[in-house]
Amino acid sequence: MNARIATISLALGAGLATGGIELLSDPGFDQFGTFWGKFGAADFNDFFGGNPHASLFADGVGNFGGVFQGGIANTSGAIYEFSLTDVRIESNFNANLRFGIEFYAADDTTKLGETIVNIDTNDPNDGLVTGDGLSYSMQAEGLDGASFVRAIILFDGADPLGSGQANAFVFSTSLTVVPAPAGLALLAGGVGLAARRRR
Repeated sequence: MNARIATISLALGAGLATGGIELLSDPGFDQFGTFWGKFGAADFNDFFGGNPHASLFADGVGNFGGVFQGGIANTSGAIYEFSLTDVRIESNFNANLRFGIEFYAADDTTKLGETIVNIDTNDPNDGLVTGDGLSYSMQAEGLDGASFVRAIILFDGADPLGSGQANAFVFSTSLTVVPAPAGLALLAGGVGLAARRRR
């Protein structure tokens, strides 16, 4: 990680974003990727009837891919919060699942740094964390010298557990700037990594 701060939170349920102006266009994938890019075994679908989403197809051995949205102006030193506010992970999912923020130069193609965090789908206390309504949130500090921010969700190393569905679906996302007081408190605490479950 090249940026100076990274945090991640895990909760069962939605609504981790701290508020602020939404920086993503189409954070709920209602326009099926019009503002998003994709690569590898990923796409934009509506398999669940009226609930568009990004699909990460980890149902083939070795599959990889992801979705991303770039072209978002970077503010050096700002604390960005990227949240996946509604995620479904199928019971046979087995892949390296990550998300985070990349920082790009003025050409929006030269990557200068990134803060990418792992979504640990293997909980040592509860086994594989799968199901509906999962949510994740991470934070990263705007990189000095970068012009653009890119939000990205990606996976690789797929090796499905048994037969049946082994995919992950992201129904809604959010990218905001954390208000200054919260950002300062976070910086004072240094780099942190936390996981929690909402009862």
